[in-house]
Amino acid sequence: MACLALFLRRQARLTRANGTAPLMDTSLFGIRSFSTGNIATLIIALAEFGILAVLPLWLQYTLGYSVLRTGLMIFVVAVGSFFASGAGFGMAEKAGPVGLVRIGLVLEALGLLMFGMTASSDSPWWVIGIALFLYGTGVGFATAQVTNVVLADVPPRRAGLGSGIQSAARQLGSALGIAILTSTFFTALDSDLSERLTQQGRPDAHELSSAVSDSAGAMISGLSRTPETASAADAARDAMSYGVQINGYTCAALLVLGMLATFLIPRREPAAGQGGGPDAPGGVQEAGAHVRQMPAS
Repeated sequence: MACLALFLRRQARLTRANGTAPLMDTSLFGIRSFSTGNIATLIIALAEFGILAVLPLWLQYTLGYSVLRTGLMIFVVAVGSFFASGAGFGMAEKAGPVGLVRIGLVLEALGLLMFGMTASSDSPWWVIGIALFLYGTGVGFATAQVTNVVLADVPPRRAGLGSGIQSAARQLGSALGIAILTSTFFTALDSDLSERLTQQGRPDAHELSSAVSDSAGAMISGLSRTPETASAADAARDAMSYGVQINGYTCAALLVLGMLATFLIPRREPAAGQGGGPDAPGGVQEAGAHVRQMPAS
């Protein structure tokens, strides 16, 4: 984060200097819809990728799913996203891009809230499927329109720069989500499992909980094969379920925060006879021409 702050400071200086070509034109952040939209993008990406990083571990090591079955269950997210992406373009004409992003974020949060409330060591597949489909539908609605929201007021000739910054914000959010929320998951797993094993009276509670956490749950199947450690395996499954519950609730809260950030985006009233952004007639072509005229690095 310190390096990121130094980078932004350097780019801001280059932007203010005359005759320089900064890698990131920070003057774009003076556009309120652009700056607020990128903040929302970062928060949304943080939540979306945070849950997907730990979901396969829980499906395989807690519920005992095979790799193929795990992939099929996660594929439900893609199915919901595909369905929503197609339907979203027609809905955007009525609800508007910002409105559709909000609808998507609400659906995502509801799906993760449902997932957090139902995640257990014996969760039925269809309940998980409904929650993930709802989540995926929200992803499709929100992701399909968030770029339009961010770039709505960016001048067409600078659309390429704006799109690059928006993509970087999304990737930064996904990286932070994977780092922070996987740490949250394993911290919750280790703490909860240690407490459960201590209640069972096991003298090696802390060592065993650390071993399960370090293996990301992979050693649970080995513990279940031995009668002496079968109860520890059950406790580990319950602890992993607790960890994904915490992640589900945390990601849902972040998505709500991202939705609230969209209310800071100013309402846009396109003038009659004028293009409204990169999708306006000639906007994409002008932006493309600007990109082609840039010298090769």
